[in-house]
Amino acid sequence: MYRKGVSALIINKNQEFLLVNLASFKEKYFAIPGGGIEEGEDLEDAVYREIQEEVGIEKESLELIGKSDIPIKFTFKLIHKDKEYSGSERNFFGFRFLGDDTEIKPQTGEVRAYRWVPFARLSDYLLFNNQLEETSEKIMEIFPEFHKIRNH
Repeated sequence: MYRKGVSALIINKNQEFLLVNLASFKEKYFAIPGGGIEEGEDLEDAVYREIQEEVGIEKESLELIGKSDIPIKFTFKLIHKDKEYSGSERNFFGFRFLGDDTEIKPQTGEVRAYRWVPFARLSDYLLFNNQLEETSEKIMEIFPEFHKIRNH
């Protein structure tokens, strides 16, 4: 069984993506903000909650650009006997950040730091197998303007 979750592709006015360094990661590795869906929660409520929990950005500072139609499935490499999930099924949302960086407050204990990263440098920060490729596909789907950047 796959745990349903959400990922938030957030761009700023400089067309950079918000990445978070989770406390459970080494300091050089980052991820797209997101997490699991709580019982009774719909996908959109979950993505806004996860953004607020991880980096403190309120819904009013985000413009929803779009949502991916097809989730990405990640299968866990190591499954613990006490875990009920064999992987995660992530639904991607795209946002434009309308606020300024003073609003970003990483959650103590979960998020060590955040960073704005240009599309061309995502490969320097993303950690998991296929994460760059799959994330890039979702970026192209939700933010068509990045097709021009990718093809140059």
